[in-house]
Amino acid sequence: MVSTAVIVLVVVAALILRVQLRCAGFPGGGVTAAELPPPAASGALRVAHWNVRNFPLSERPPRPGQGYATRTNICDLETALAGLDAHILGLTEIRDTKRLPRVLRRAAGRRYDVVTSNRGGRGGLRLAIAWDADRLAQASVAGDIDSVAIRPTLRPGFWVRLKDPASPDREILVVQLHLKAGPKGVEDRRLQVRALVEWLDTAVAADPPFGLVVQGDFNVVGGSGLSAEDEWRRVDAVLSRVGLARLPSAQPCSMYWEGPGEPDDRYLPSLLDVTYIRGFDGLQSSEAESWLHCRRLNCDPLISAPGREDATFYDVSDHCPVTVDLGGFFATEGAAPAR
Repeated sequence: MVSTAVIVLVVVAALILRVQLRCAGFPGGGVTAAELPPPAASGALRVAHWNVRNFPLSERPPRPGQGYATRTNICDLETALAGLDAHILGLTEIRDTKRLPRVLRRAAGRRYDVVTSNRGGRGGLRLAIAWDADRLAQASVAGDIDSVAIRPTLRPGFWVRLKDPASPDREILVVQLHLKAGPKGVEDRRLQVRALVEWLDTAVAADPPFGLVVQGDFNVVGGSGLSAEDEWRRVDAVLSRVGLARLPSAQPCSMYWEGPGEPDDRYLPSLLDVTYIRGFDGLQSSEAESWLHCRRLNCDPLISAPGREDATFYDVSDHCPVTVDLGGFFATEGAAPAR
């Protein structure tokens, strides 16, 4: 007969192994408070989004000496998610939709509900929108915006409506995006943005929300003789047709990439992840703030190589989470919606 002591030892060993597997990755220091925002101000609504790089495991095998891991360090991810203190959280590049809710539950501070897109394009990279279930309630069935995909290999947009039960008229339409990547995708992105505007024109006209948020990874890098700045101006102009305005970015980057040429452990900053809003009459919005390694390095070039790994870039994501605060959104403090 197996003794109680043996059973306890087996359980403890299993728990240790589980933590080691979840926290596998960069062995050095991970997320720090200096790289994360202060708590949201009283009454403010914090909206965040983050491309979490093939969560939790890339299908591409690691190459020798590369400066980043292909497996997500779940412990660092949970610490970062908790530190964002977001009421609404959009996530990009979700491979494992079943694991995501468990990760959000373990992220201390807020009790999240989450919905995920039905499709994720050729790579199976789905979108997710989560919200603080103690402050917000789902006001509609979530859905894919299939027209944004423009073809089956690309990703649809994803939307959901949320509301503050204490002020039911303050309903928010949240749209999460992950557009075609790369300079060769510039024409696809143009068509995707145009398809989004056509969808919004119908959705918003039929039932105007108090506020509209369109956010995510726009992958704007220019192409075909168009600079990134020129492409951003084009995107801004198209989205302005439905009243959307891009919030200014406090940092000039939201992710790091290898740059042109052969990999050399030096990664360059780029601005891909932005937030557009419309409505929210009477509320004051903050700038869009990029956190983690974007904040730590102030968007200077990043070095990540064997023995010199950059913490969150290495084993969480090349992208940085982005937050926006909308002051005075909540009419009452701490009110929980009926479940």
